[in-house]
This record gives sequence, structure tokens and C-alpha cells, in this order.
Amino acid sequence: MKEFVFVEFIFAHNETSDSLKLIKELGDDFVLTSDYTFRCDTGIYRTLSGKINSTAATALKLSNSFLANRMRISYISDDLKDKYRNR
Repeated sequence: MKEFVFVEFIFAHNETSDSLKLIKELGDDFVLTSDYTFRCDTGIYRTLSGKINSTAATALKLSNSFLANRMRISYISDDLKDKYRNR
């Protein structure tokens, strides 16, 4: 059984092309649920939200600083938290 956490990737407009390539390389480990572009005072940004396999999220945090710095974990199930909390 795959365990997923919900995440959001936020990229500046000029990072979008490279970022999408890296996210596509995640394959089935990332399931896109929302793709949104917005403008604010500091520029144009793109937000990709979805769920990512918890193992892939851990590997990403440890090995890909570009994506890791742009990934925000928005939800981790209580079962998954408890699984690692009780070790």
C-alpha cells in the first residue's frame, strides 16, 4: 500500500519549465490535483498541488534541494504520523 502526503509546489514564473520536467520525472509518485497561476506584487507564480508518495517526498527532501525548497507539505494523515512517531 502506498502512503501519500498532500503537498504544494510553488514556483516563480521563470522556474516553471524546469520545475515541470522534474515533477514529471516523479511519475506515479505524484498525483496532480490542482494547477494554478497567480500574480502578486513580487511577480507571477505557479502552484501545483497534489499528493505524493511519502517515500518519494522523503527522497525528494534529501536529494533535490530545488524541489524541496519549493515543496510545502500541507497534510499528513494521522495514521502515517503515528506510524513514525511510535518507532
